[in-house]
Amino acid sequence: MRKRLLRQAREAIEAYAMVEPGARWLVALSGGKDSWALLAVLLDLKWRGLLPVELLACNLDQGQPGFPKGVIGAHLDKLGVAHRIEEQDTYSVVTDKIAGGNTYC
Repeated sequence: MRKRLLRQAREAIEAYAMVEPGARWLVALSGGKDSWALLAVLLDLKWRGLLPVELLACNLDQGQPGFPKGVIGAHLDKLGVAHRIEEQDTYSVVTDKIAGGNTYC
């Protein structure tokens, strides 16, 4: 699966001329499997010399109760990925506007 994801990402990047050498790419990192997979693919392409851009991971800390603060930033530090954690209390706004029993997504 990893090889297929790398190949397909590389093909899409080339097909849509998405790379300008020296550019900066912001990678939105929700903390879910899909965004971590995207970051892993982009880091792999960068490591292989196939993605000559600077990556910056950004996560929105929405203030959800019980969410383990610091875990995402610590893991990105361990990977050596530049990142920014933005803190905005969107959780209380959403819970105030969504009727009970409905999903937040």
